[in-house]
Amino acid sequence: MFQTGLIITCFLVSTGLAQDSTAVDSSAAKSAGQALLYSIVPGGGQLYNQRPLKALLFSGVFAYYAYEYSRAQQDFQVNPADQTLHRMRNDKVWLMALTWTLNILDAYVDSQLWDFDKYELNVDELPETDLIKPKETEKPNDTE
Repeated sequence: MFQTGLIITCFLVSTGLAQDSTAVDSSAAKSAGQALLYSIVPGGGQLYNQRPLKALLFSGVFAYYAYEYSRAQQDFQVNPADQTLHRMRNDKVWLMALTWTLNILDAYVDSQLWDFDKYELNVDELPETDLIKPKETEKPNDTE
């Protein structure tokens, strides 16, 4: 089970890193629904958003905690009365869930802000009524 997930993660990361960075995206924006769908696999939503380093980070952290969970589960099965082993195993599950949740949130937000930096505000083209001007004050009288 763990090996299958690791192979899928490695495949997704390798296909994301192999993309041509000079290719032009034909869509004006990324779909948040697609990003959520792909982020079911940790790192998949980041690959959809063309963020391979984030994908590698999320999939790597998730795989690390999955491995640690499997080790903690084996230790707990040997000695089920030890509460410390039980807590360590449960902590790994919580860390996996946190990583997975952050992965989904990051993919969603990144897809929503996909073209945020492509728009620039040109202040010279705005009408005078839309500009906020500083309040004009009198010059201080330093002679007193």
